[in-house]
Amino acid sequence: MTNSPRRFRRALAPLGAVAVISLLAACSSGGDTTEPAAEDLTSARDTLIFAIKEDPTCIDPQQTTLTTSLNIGRQVVDSLVDQDPETGEIVPWLATEFEANDDLTSFDFTLRDDVTFSDDTALTSDVVKANFDALFALGRTASLASQYLAGYTDTTVTDDTHFTVNFSAPNVVFLQGASTMTLGLVAEASTAATAEERCTTGVIGSGPFVFDSYTPNDSVVITARSGYDWPSGLREHTGDALVSTIEFPIITENGNRTGGLESGEYDIIQDVPYIDAARFDSDDYELFSKANTGVPNGLIPNINHSAVVADSAVRHAILLGTDRDEINDLTGAPGAAAASSSLTSSTTGFVSQGDALAYDPDAAEELLDDAGWEVGSDGIREKDGQKLSFVVTAFYAQDVLEVAQMQLKKIGIDMQINITDAGGFFGAIASGDYDFLAAGLTRTDPDALRTVFSQAAASKWAIIDDADLESVLTEQATLNDVDARMDLIAQAQELITENADFIPLLETVQLHGASSTIEGFEFDSASRIQLYDVRATS
Repeated sequence: MTNSPRRFRRALAPLGAVAVISLLAACSSGGDTTEPAAEDLTSARDTLIFAIKEDPTCIDPQQTTLTTSLNIGRQVVDSLVDQDPETGEIVPWLATEFEANDDLTSFDFTLRDDVTFSDDTALTSDVVKANFDALFALGRTASLASQYLAGYTDTTVTDDTHFTVNFSAPNVVFLQGASTMTLGLVAEASTAATAEERCTTGVIGSGPFVFDSYTPNDSVVITARSGYDWPSGLREHTGDALVSTIEFPIITENGNRTGGLESGEYDIIQDVPYIDAARFDSDDYELFSKANTGVPNGLIPNINHSAVVADSAVRHAILLGTDRDEINDLTGAPGAAAASSSLTSSTTGFVSQGDALAYDPDAAEELLDDAGWEVGSDGIREKDGQKLSFVVTAFYAQDVLEVAQMQLKKIGIDMQINITDAGGFFGAIASGDYDFLAAGLTRTDPDALRTVFSQAAASKWAIIDDADLESVLTEQATLNDVDARMDLIAQAQELITENADFIPLLETVQLHGASSTIEGFEFDSASRIQLYDVRATS
């Protein structure tokens, strides 16, 4: 067997703010700079089995926010630009050149002229326009895309390979968004399909793989397309993908996924439980690890749904009564940092709020006492006949919530846990029927805060009342001045903590396991996976 020189690959460092943002007003060119690697990158097997942890629910990468679905969709769609996961630099991909005007309201692109979709139609400026027009029209149905395209007015087509994307106000996050699978490009036929059709049957992309089948709660299968020859320059090789088929069986039980990796039934598995990492620390396996950027896993309030959640004293008590170090020790990934802000420590612009978030159960109890919440006979506090109880809706990380539940019970707070599936979770967001959500949001740009906390967001998660925060989040998305923008991002984190608009719990790390025969597995800048270079050595 061929063994990797590093058995546990970690990528925990933050992207450089200057590298990411200064390029927004700069020009980049060069086209396809990929050079074929000197080594033999052929695969010993044509089919790989990659066990995933949940039903993707929607396999359209432009609409979904679910990590599992995005991981698969990345293999099917390409993007205008790419982002170097080490430096944060925005580099060419389908666009050979790109330039923003000074106030970030228009972005000029030059396309490659040799790209086709899997239905054999050509990528042209008109197709890009159709993508952005259709995505903007989806509104909250494509919640991440709506943030990247905030203020979108139109796309002006000059000719088949030159176009300009226009916004009514500065949009500092668009270019980075253009590197994601959320703004990945699909064929014109897919832009004309309904949102439901795209979710269930997939989209037609220009990527190295195509959707072969999706059977809900069973599996997804993608197959390599012949003639693919326009990867990002960040990839290892050119030409077709190195395996012909990747099967994604849906295996929801952690033990079944890890057992299947050990038995050889699966080549790769999604989300190795952190507690099981040591089982795979041997020459027979490879562990791939990367910290999520963006908003960490935590409790996101809806103050309109419950008087308990609306009580500022209760939310502040939850902040002080939650021991994030213990949560990290019991449920976190090896080497990961404890959550200490509304951004993860690997995100550009992160500023620790550790002092304000320090575990202090005595202070938490004092807050509740002063607010009139008295301890009842069962140990749970009450006020005016109402129990200090609320429900947290989540679709993953139950172990994290159970530790927090036990911690809060010690100070008289009854936190109930409602574990649902992804459909139930996003359905709750759409209806507003929740006390707290438990989740995080992965994005390489600190504008992730706006997606979760802005009340103007197309599909807002937090339902809060914080005019100062709203103003800061809106302004930061318009600034091309890196320092000024990072000052506002710091202010936003401070305001979120001061007002207990979010209770951070855990910094999530993507941890996937594979047989040591697997090579070419890579993470992108947002901790999502690239399988174009993946292959088996035996």
